[in-house]
Amino acid sequence: MATMMQTAALTVLHSHCSASLHQNSPMAMVASRGPLAKSTSKLNQSSAASFGLGSSLDRRLAGKCNSSMSFNNGLPVDQPFSENDEDYIDSTVLEALEVKSGPEGFIIKMRDGRFLKCEHNRPESGHLPEYGPQPAIVLQMNNGSKLLLPIIVLELPCTMLIDAVRNVPAIRPTVYHVMKDMIDVMGYQPKMVRITRRVHEAYYARVYMNKVGDESGEVVSLDLRPSDAINLAVRCKVPIQVNKWLAEGDGVHVVAEPAKLPPRALRSASILSMTNLDRPDSTPCPAAEEFVLVRSMMIAAVEERYSDAAKLRDELRQLRDKKKRSRQFRQL
Repeated sequence: MATMMQTAALTVLHSHCSASLHQNSPMAMVASRGPLAKSTSKLNQSSAASFGLGSSLDRRLAGKCNSSMSFNNGLPVDQPFSENDEDYIDSTVLEALEVKSGPEGFIIKMRDGRFLKCEHNRPESGHLPEYGPQPAIVLQMNNGSKLLLPIIVLELPCTMLIDAVRNVPAIRPTVYHVMKDMIDVMGYQPKMVRITRRVHEAYYARVYMNKVGDESGEVVSLDLRPSDAINLAVRCKVPIQVNKWLAEGDGVHVVAEPAKLPPRALRSASILSMTNLDRPDSTPCPAAEEFVLVRSMMIAAVEERYSDAAKLRDELRQLRDKKKRSRQFRQL
C-alpha cells in the first residue's frame, strides 16, 4: 500500500512539473507540461544531457509560461546546465508585486508601495522590451553584488509566494502544500532549488531531493517551473540558488540615486488594474473591461468564491449584450 501511495504521489507530482517558457509578448502566457526526473549521485556532477529529455527539440515544442526579460547572456542554447556548486549563488525572495518596462526605465513595485528603478547589469546586451505592469518574482543575490533577477509569472503564484514569505496562514491547502505533502509521502525531503539556465525566453528550475534520513545517498532532481520551485522552496525552508552566469547576464541593479519618476509613470505603476495597458487614460475600453471581468471571474472560481464568480458572470453577460446591441445599431 505504501508503495502504491508513493507511485501515485510521484505520478501526480510529475504531471505538475513543467518547464517555464515565455513568448516575446508578456501577455502571452500558457502553461506547459514537460515532466522529467533525473537522478544524480552528487550535486556537483555535470549533466550528461542538455535538459534531461533526450532532445532539446522537445523543449522547444512546449508551451510558454514564466519568462525571462529577453536578454542575451551569451550562453549557447544547447549548453547543458551546470550542477557545480561554485556556479551558483544563494538568493533571497523579495516582497515584489510586479515589474514594468517603459520609457522611464525598468521599475519594480514592492509590496510596501516602494518603486525601485533599475538598470540592466550589462547595458551592452541591449534594451529591455517595453511592457506594462506584470506580476513577477524577484530574487536578490546574496553574494554582495545586490543583483536582482526578476521572473515574470502568473499572478496567483506571485500572490501565494508573498503569503508564504510573510507566513500568512492559508484558509485551505494550496497546490504547493499538496506538492510538499506528496514529497513527504514518497519518503523524500527537498534539499535546495536552483534556477539553472535560460533557453530563449525560458527560465528553467530544478528541485533537489534525497531520501529522508539518507543525507549522503542518491540525490534526485525534478524539473519545475521557477514559480512552482520557488514557492516550494519557501514552504520547505530550503535554499534558492541562481546560476551566477544567469544572474550576471540577466540581472538588474537598483539605481543608486533614482531620478524622480514623472507623475504619469507613478500613476501607471501604482495601478494594478490591467485596464490601463491598452487605452488612453480617460477613454474607456470595452475590450479591457471584458478582460478584467473574465480574469476576476476565473480567479473567484479558482478560489471557490462561487457567489462572486456568478455575479461577475452576470456582469460579463450584460457587457457582451451591450456590445452586441451597439454593433447592431451601427450596422443600421
